[in-house]
Amino acid sequence: MSDVKRPKDQLKAHIRAQNQALILETSERVFARQGLAKTTTQMIADEAGLPKANVHYYYRSKKDLLEAVLERILRLWLDSVSEFTVSEGPKQNLTRYISEKVDQSRANKNASKIFAMALIGEEAFVLEYLRRYFVTELSREKSTIQQWVEEGLIQPVSTEHLFISIWAMTQTYADFDAQVKIMLQKDELEESDYDEAKQIITRMVLAGCGVVG
Repeated sequence: MSDVKRPKDQLKAHIRAQNQALILETSERVFARQGLAKTTTQMIADEAGLPKANVHYYYRSKKDLLEAVLERILRLWLDSVSEFTVSEGPKQNLTRYISEKVDQSRANKNASKIFAMALIGEEAFVLEYLRRYFVTELSREKSTIQQWVEEGLIQPVSTEHLFISIWAMTQTYADFDAQVKIMLQKDELEESDYDEAKQIITRMVLAGCGVVG
């Protein structure tokens, strides 16, 4: 009997995963475009081509849906950025980290904008998530940077302010891409624009930290 039910259970799980992915991807677009306050579950349902009841079947409220979107964004960011490796030294690690952050801004503009909106609105969920995960991540990198300082590979630097500065410089290419386009007098940013951003941000950070080698 269980063998008969298994394919049906698998199909249900597949449909559920597909619907949830569709709802979250659509929500990300709508939240980024309309803002957190103005977005409604009806807007998301309409754009996803689903009945509103289907959205509420998976997410009971707009708050639950926003938290699911934010968690998806934050996990993506944590998983897509490499950890610092002591043996590789500061130049290679910082260069790679900046490149990955600019790539995130290019590939996930909506995600970055929603994250910024949530921070500005001091959404409790995202603040607690930052405290639980990002602070832990930062403490590990702080230990690595301190080793480089002791080895004379980098000047003493506030790890917190270093990362805040890198985030500000890299995420602006997503959060304020409209401003960047105006400054560069372009309708759309090209790959060469992101490459140039990586180069100048990297030079500024490495020089500001007194990185040796």
